[in-house]
Amino acid sequence: MYLDVHSHTQHSTSDTLVIRNQYPLTADTSEPFSVGIHPWFLNDFEAQWNALIPLAQHFNCWAIGECGLDKNVTSPLPLQQEIFLRHIELAESLELPLIIHCVKAYAEVIQLRKRTRSQQLWILHGFRKNLKVAQELIAHGIAISFGTPLLYSHQLQEVFKKISPEYRFFESDDSIQPLVIKQVKQARLI
Repeated sequence: MYLDVHSHTQHSTSDTLVIRNQYPLTADTSEPFSVGIHPWFLNDFEAQWNALIPLAQHFNCWAIGECGLDKNVTSPLPLQQEIFLRHIELAESLELPLIIHCVKAYAEVIQLRKRTRSQQLWILHGFRKNLKVAQELIAHGIAISFGTPLLYSHQLQEVFKKISPEYRFFESDDSIQPLVIKQVKQARLI
């Protein structure tokens, strides 16, 4: 059985358990899901947060997120940090993993990990950086998830090969392709 830790498009199959990313105001709880407030969509975050709380307690909720920090959006970073911190606290209280969206804010994510002393699994999704960034995240207990770019990037393949299996996950994200792990096995990366 395979695990797809983050998907917007795929559904579970006989050989793959998919954790579907859901948004609080439109969530479908009929299959395993994660729920969070994406840093791109903070305009009505209080309404989203109020909807998120009961969803996070649903038996099919397997993780909190996608949430995090993104320096490429117009939402102020302090607001993003406040909302991300709420997600961290919720994940801790419910003992659920955290699925993290991070753009150009790795130092800030690591700082929040240290500051909160979170005990839950953090998975930084859509990893596309180099080995140094991967090692820094892992040194602070943050796992990373690989999607379709792993199939085409030699740099990502080298990162993948050099990190410990317990810190690497797979995702389909918004790809129309099913879980990348099957292709990774065929390419003999694992």
